[in-house]
Amino acid sequence: MFKLKFKKLSKLLKNNTLIPESVSKQLYVMENIEDFLSNMLPNDLKQHCYPLNVRNKKLVLVIDSPAWKSRLHYLLPTIEPALRKKFPKIIMDIELKIIPPSLPPKPKLTPARKELTEQSRGIITSMADGMEDSDLKRSLERLGKHR
Repeated sequence: MFKLKFKKLSKLLKNNTLIPESVSKQLYVMENIEDFLSNMLPNDLKQHCYPLNVRNKKLVLVIDSPAWKSRLHYLLPTIEPALRKKFPKIIMDIELKIIPPSLPPKPKLTPARKELTEQSRGIITSMADGMEDSDLKRSLERLGKHR
């Protein structure tokens, strides 16, 4: 989900003379972190977790649902020491953020009208016949005629 966007961006920015060296270094670090995480995480979790950035020695990982965040939370005690060892001057802490994927808007549904059965129409009409003249009686008569 996020991986495709990041790969496209890194390809655009890599070896570009207009990009400052600090940004190129950050891209290189993020690619290394991404590769390291893809080797450490279980296959099903890889598709739902992605490194976002590193600031103040804190790695921010983006997860697309609370369920996957919970699963990653239990794996962190094994992953965090390995990340600190691999990137000692870069990562000291890990923060997890949930960013759900964008979903297309749901279509607006209109309620379906159901036809009244003959029995229902008969009951409604007989109720209307037994009433005095009123708005309710007229409404029931219209409803009894409705198919």
